Amino acid sequence: MYATKETDSLTFHQGEIRIPLTPFHFCPGLLTKVFGPRAFWLTSFMAANVLIDLEVLYYLSRNETPLHRHLHSYLGGSAVGLVAGLIMWGVVLIIARLMPASSRWKTRLDQTPKTKLLTQSLLAGLIGGISHVFLDSLMHDDMHPFWPFVTGNTLAGIVSVSALHIGLGLLGLFSLLLWLLLREP
Repeated sequence: MYATKETDSLTFHQGEIRIPLTPFHFCPGLLTKVFGPRAFWLTSFMAANVLIDLEVLYYLSRNETPLHRHLHSYLGGSAVGLVAGLIMWGVVLIIARLMPASSRWKTRLDQTPKTKLLTQSLLAGLIGGISHVFLDSLMHDDMHPFWPFVTGNTLAGIVSVSALHIGLGLLGLFSLLLWLLLREP
């Protein structure tokens, strides 16, 4: 099992199953959750990253190139981030209705204006979409991050894929440890 530079996907030699390495994109969001505002919606951030990589998964399944198209641009990533934020806001509101009235989480949600919750979720989704495009633009030649205004990707290859994955993995581990140590009981 290894990641290839061309696809940033896992390849299993026994059957050639390839999937995007989306979890690496969660690491900056986890760090933001640790040091950022309490209201940062990590779920919206993560949902944006997963939704964007559905584009890659689609083109991988069809064996078509390029794998990174419109959703892997700042315009597309921003739009997907906002959609992810909207979806997660709706999911949280539905879950809150199903929770017992005595739930501390439900009480906190009920005391926060719905528009403020929506803004928080949209912002986290937007940050997730933009950070995804930035990180992928460091390793994928087939991206056009500033589409439709500019084609090409001058950042591709500025950092090796291995160094980027190791750096993001360490960032994720560091962030997770800090989150577990610093979170409220």
